[in-house]
Amino acid sequence: MKKINKFLRCFLFISIWLILFSYLERFWNLYHFEYILLKGRFIFDYEFWDVIKNILFGFDIVYYLEGLFRFLSFELPKEAFKYLPIYFFLKYNWKSN
Repeated sequence: MKKINKFLRCFLFISIWLILFSYLERFWNLYHFEYILLKGRFIFDYEFWDVIKNILFGFDIVYYLEGLFRFLSFELPKEAFKYLPIYFFLKYNWKSN
């Protein structure tokens, strides 16, 4: 009975958290675009990157750096905020007696 109770608590928490997070994700998309991406994008607009492109025989490294910047500033924080509370709740719930 104890394990069924723990399972139901975990199932209920995960369901509610993912529903809540789906609403919060819209705000994260707007916040990231306005305050992080647009403020950090100026780094990739300098002529320095054209010089680097010419040195690397036309290989456009700024495209990959910009993609890495978007991934590190958007996807990682979003997924961490989504799954870390679930992980900690499950860990606490199943380790408690």
